[in-house]
Amino acid sequence: MDDRDLVTVAAFAGVAEAELAKERLELEGVLAFVVGAQISGVMPFLTSATGGVRVQVKPEDAQKAREILG
Repeated sequence: MDDRDLVTVAAFAGVAEAELAKERLELEGVLAFVVGAQISGVMPFLTSATGGVRVQVKPEDAQKAREILG
């Protein structure tokens, strides 16, 4: 799966929050990915400029993911 096929359902300033959101989604049966964690770790000052640490899911799971994280 190409990351262009994914939809961002949440963005966070840090990796820990994004990972927690990913775990919550996966507990509910939604496959999720954390994007931008590497930049946050190497160059944290660029995190906000790149959209934060994002949690992404397949388009068909986006609505459910938003409800879970809501």
